[in-house]
Amino acid sequence: MVNVHPPIDLHGNPGFRKGARFNVLLTEDRPHSDQHWTSQLPRLLEPQGVVSHVVQTGQQAIDMAERMEIHAAVIDLATPIYAELGKRPQSHVCPGGIWLMELMRRLPNQPPIVMLRKPAFSQRQAVRTLTDALRLGAFSVMNKPVDVEQLLGVFRRLLDKK
Repeated sequence: MVNVHPPIDLHGNPGFRKGARFNVLLTEDRPHSDQHWTSQLPRLLEPQGVVSHVVQTGQQAIDMAERMEIHAAVIDLATPIYAELGKRPQSHVCPGGIWLMELMRRLPNQPPIVMLRKPAFSQRQAVRTLTDALRLGAFSVMNKPVDVEQLLGVFRRLLDKK
């Protein structure tokens, strides 16, 4: 993968090139209103030099990652793999979000991933989701509905580490 856009310096850290873009991939399971986090977060991060790329399928996310370097990702576990159910191969029995996280971990730069999940119906389901998150190296796990203030806090920590 070609390094199209190196990360930027948001906190005065050496090694970052000023004026460059920090690309963030955001996945969602369907289009939402202007009040949804996928509309609010890009507007809040843009003045900091963060460019958000919103996609609605795992395949769109992978296509995006092939075209540009992704520096961080927020992946909704409900994200479908493909837009049309008829195109989904029978071999993909895992949710689209898990499938996408597994592929994102194979990228050369291994961007940090924030995993979004719906609240668990049972303790067993909560443990399974956290186990998957740890196995895939998630930077953070958040429940939906997403609190934009909390997500901004996660991004502050993420950018401090970058």
